[in-house]
Amino acid sequence: MIGKRIYRTCGVLVLALALAVLPSAGQGAMWVGAQLGANFAASTDVDASGNIFGVDASVSFKGAKVQPAVIGGLTIGYDFIREGFLGYNWPDWMKYFSFATDFTFNRFDMREQFLDFTANVGGAGFSGKATLGRSEGTMAVWSFLFIGKYGFFPDSEVPFGRLVPYIGVGPGIVFSSFDTAALGGNTNSSSSVDIALVVETGIRFMALKNVSLDAAFRYRWCQPSYTFAFFGTTQTVNAEIDANQFSALLRASYHF
Repeated sequence: MIGKRIYRTCGVLVLALALAVLPSAGQGAMWVGAQLGANFAASTDVDASGNIFGVDASVSFKGAKVQPAVIGGLTIGYDFIREGFLGYNWPDWMKYFSFATDFTFNRFDMREQFLDFTANVGGAGFSGKATLGRSEGTMAVWSFLFIGKYGFFPDSEVPFGRLVPYIGVGPGIVFSSFDTAALGGNTNSSSSVDIALVVETGIRFMALKNVSLDAAFRYRWCQPSYTFAFFGTTQTVNAEIDANQFSALLRASYHF
């Protein structure tokens, strides 16, 4: 819920900023945009542990599959150039760099699966196969990207170049939630706030002097952990996953 509220707030702020500067159309230092795409997650181990009624216990389900999902969001960025809104007399070499921040949202659901597992209860280890119950999750991520780029096919309207391949890297803040009945009883809900690594590469096409279209591929990694009630009791279990996610994105941006 926290992530969804922040998502809506960021959207209002970005749209307000775009409307405020819309009359100054032209290739410029800042941009705002919207993005949409497909999100895929690598299979992950689900590791759970806790002290249940005085006994230390842990279990690891191997290779849980995550369902593909739609990813969408908003972005705002700044090119270190001299033209446009908030343009500054930067050194000429800084035109090859940009900074962007965006907010994205996607589902992170796991269907019910029959998986290999290993477990340890009170020092006794065993393994086998068992069912991991269906889980429903969400991930809202605020990302910060430092971007390097190079322009091709410059012209009088777009002196840096119509076609701009780029690569960006930076941190992200992940607001995630997980609802699961895998631990028995009624659905358990938990949320987590974590740091992510975000890497993106793509190519930008300046369709107009102030409108760009991007095709991008993004990799994102984080390791959220959640606390659930154990079979409806007051005992708790900590669960952890590795979230390696890959997104194919299409983005449209307005430059001012």
